Amino acid sequence: MRFSVRLDGVLHRMATINPLLVSLDIKSSDRVVSIKENGNVDSNFVITHLIKQILGDGNRMCFVILHNTLGHYQNVGKRLGYDFLKQIEEGRIRTIEPLKDIVEDIGNETNYFVDDKEQVVKGLFKSIKSTMEELVEAGSSRVYLVIDDISHLLDLGIDLKYIISFINYCLSLINDERISVVINTHVCSKSDEIICNNLNYVSDVVIEVMPLKTGVSREVTGLLNIEKSGKEQVTQFHFKAYDKGIKTFHLGESVYNLYK
Repeated sequence: MRFSVRLDGVLHRMATINPLLVSLDIKSSDRVVSIKENGNVDSNFVITHLIKQILGDGNRMCFVILHNTLGHYQNVGKRLGYDFLKQIEEGRIRTIEPLKDIVEDIGNETNYFVDDKEQVVKGLFKSIKSTMEELVEAGSSRVYLVIDDISHLLDLGIDLKYIISFINYCLSLINDERISVVINTHVCSKSDEIICNNLNYVSDVVIEVMPLKTGVSREVTGLLNIEKSGKEQVTQFHFKAYDKGIKTFHLGESVYNLYK
């Protein structure tokens, strides 16, 4: 479902002032977006910039945090121009923190996260589904489910088959046309690769963040591959990370010539 010309125009104007969002070119019609972190390069900047776009378009978000802390997203958000914690207070962002729940379970000497791995993902999805329903009822242009980073479910000892089922549960939410899903993964093992391949198959947009094949460079931090459903060609950009954001440029162009 496409939004009105007015809302798409807002998205376009916001993206034009942010080089990374211009390069990603995520549309309201992109219902499933997957982000793949390959090698020793951090893809978290894609998530934090997409949060900027989600909030800038007047949307709401359920954020499942498996990788960083609330403080991290607050600090990065401030640099990008949004107040993450304030958005939580105002109800535009709802967070689910499974790792925090695990710590509480350990303190209570429970075995919930140890014995029944299938129930872990079912319980997590139940929380997500309930939160998403509440956000949809609250009213907004769209509601996004953002998961950063689903690969950490493997670190909790959850079987791959249960993680794939969990992904399918989450993707079933897009049966509601007001909902979109963004899932971040990293690739360090064969199981990680299987998760990524399953996501890539169903995604409208696949964003892959990779280190440079030539090693470390002072001018370039890494490489972005952006693949969109229905388009055979993969768009590639180099990117340079700065304290206050990310700048992108086409392969072969100089970052210093583009952004003096």
